[in-house]
Amino acid sequence: MKFSLENNQKAWIFAVFVAALVSFTFINAYPISILDEAKNAEAAREMWASGDYWVPKFNGELRTDKPPLHYYFMLLGFKLFGTTVLGARFFSAVMGFITLLATFGFARKHLGKAVAQTTMVILVGSFFFMQEFHLAVPDPYLIAFVTLGLFSFYHFYATKKQLYLVLFYFFLALGALSKGPVAIALPGLSVGLFLVLQKELKNSFRYYPVLGLLGIAILVVPWFWQVHLKTNGLWTQGFFFEHNISRFSAPMEGHGGSFLVTWGFVLLGLLPFSFFIPQAFRHAWRERTNTALVFAACVAGVFILFFSIASTKLPNYTMPCYAFLALLLGAFFTKKMTVGFTKWSWISMVLLVLIGIALPVAAFIGLGIEKALQPYQHLAFGLVPTAVGTLLGLLLYIRKKTPAFLLTVAFSWGVLLFVLHGFIYPQLTNALPTTVVAKALPKNAKVVVYKRMDAAFPFAFQQTFEVIDNLNDTANFHGFYLLTNHPEGQDLDAFENIQKVTSQKALFENHTTALYRIE
Repeated sequence: MKFSLENNQKAWIFAVFVAALVSFTFINAYPISILDEAKNAEAAREMWASGDYWVPKFNGELRTDKPPLHYYFMLLGFKLFGTTVLGARFFSAVMGFITLLATFGFARKHLGKAVAQTTMVILVGSFFFMQEFHLAVPDPYLIAFVTLGLFSFYHFYATKKQLYLVLFYFFLALGALSKGPVAIALPGLSVGLFLVLQKELKNSFRYYPVLGLLGIAILVVPWFWQVHLKTNGLWTQGFFFEHNISRFSAPMEGHGGSFLVTWGFVLLGLLPFSFFIPQAFRHAWRERTNTALVFAACVAGVFILFFSIASTKLPNYTMPCYAFLALLLGAFFTKKMTVGFTKWSWISMVLLVLIGIALPVAAFIGLGIEKALQPYQHLAFGLVPTAVGTLLGLLLYIRKKTPAFLLTVAFSWGVLLFVLHGFIYPQLTNALPTTVVAKALPKNAKVVVYKRMDAAFPFAFQQTFEVIDNLNDTANFHGFYLLTNHPEGQDLDAFENIQKVTSQKALFENHTTALYRIE
C-alpha cells in the first residue's frame, strides 16, 4: 500500500523540520564570549558547582540581574551534556523550537493555513531574532513563555475553554521567573488594550484576573522570598530597584537614546521583512473585524511603545512581540499574493535591497578597521549570498511573483544564520581573549585577576578567580599569572616584578585583556 500523508500532517512535519533546523543547528559551534551570555552561563555553572540553587553568583559575587528559571534550564542542560556550551545553550534552542511551532499553530487555527505558512517563512528568515535562541541568556525563555501565554489568552477568548485561561496565567508566571515583572505587566497591558478595543473591558472579570494573579504569586513568590532572606534583601534591592525601576527611568550602561532607537532594533530584529511593518499594521487596521489580527497588533504596539518610552534600550527588549509582528506580516503578504503590492511598498523594497547590498561591504570595511580582525576580513564574503539573494528577490518582486519573492528573500537571509554560526563565528574563535590567553598559559597555571576581567573567562576556564584591587598585593602571588581588562591594567609591565605575556582586544566590546606573569 502506498504511504501518503494528509496535507495537515505534511504541513506540520515540514514545520517541525524547519523549526528544528534553525533552532538547533550550530548552537555549540563557537565559544561563549559576549558579556550577557558569559555572565548567565557562569552563574548557572557556579550553581552547579556549589549546589546552591537559590542565590545566583558570578565569580563568587552576588548577581542580581535576573530571576532563576533560565539558570535551572541550564542546570538541566549541564546534567544532559556537562558544563559545556551545548549544555548552556540547549534549552534556549528548545525555546526557539517551541516558539516557532506555537506561532505556526496559532496562525493555522485563527488566521488560516496560508498565513501560517507565510508567517513561518518570515520568522525563520529573521536571522537576528532566531540568533537569540542560540544564546545562553534569559530572553529565549521570556519570549517563549510570553508568546505561549498570550496565545493561550486568545485561545480562551475565542473558545471560552477554561484550560487556556489557566495556561495563560501559568505561562506568565514562568515568564516572571525568567525575567521579572515585565512578563506580567506588558502582556497585561496588551490584553487590556485588546479588551478595550473589543468593548469587552466591562467583562474583564470573566478572565478571573485576581485569581490569576494569585496563582502567579503562588508560583513566583517562594523563590523571590527565599533569595530575599538568603541575601538579607540585597538581591531584592538590586533586582527590583536597579534592574527594573532604574532601567526604565534612566539609561543603564550607556544603552539609551531616542524612541527611534527602539524602532531601529525592531527593524533589525525582523530583517529582511521588517521594512514592511507599517503596511502590515495598516492591513490589520483595514481587517480589524479579524480579532486575531487586532490582538497581534495590540501586543506588538504595547511592547514597542513601552520600550520606546523606557530610558534603557537594548535589541532584545522588544523580542517577545516579534511572533505577533510576524503574524501581521504573514497576513499582509498573504493578501498581497492575490492583490499585488502598491507603490508604497517600493520604498520598503528599496530599503531592503540597500541593506542587503551593504551587508558584505560594511562587514568587509568593519573587519578591516580593527587591526586584530584584519586577518579575518575575507569572512565578509560569506555575506555575499544574502546580497545576491536579495537582488534576485527584487527581480521577482518586479515580476510580481510574490510567493517566489518571499521564499527567495527569506532563504537568502535565513542562510545568514547558518553562515554566521557555522562559519564566521567559529573562525573568529582564535581572536577571542579567552583563546589567546589559554594558549599563552602553561598547564595548571595559577591565575589572579587585577580589578576586573572579560566576563567569558570563568565559564571558559571552568573556575572562579580571586580579584585584587591593589598592586601591592601581588607580593602575595609570586609565580602567579595576572589577568585584567581594566584600563589601569594595560601597562603593568612597568613594574619590576610584572612581565607582560600577551594581550588581546575583545571582539564585540571596547576593552582589551592583558595577561602578565608575576615574578
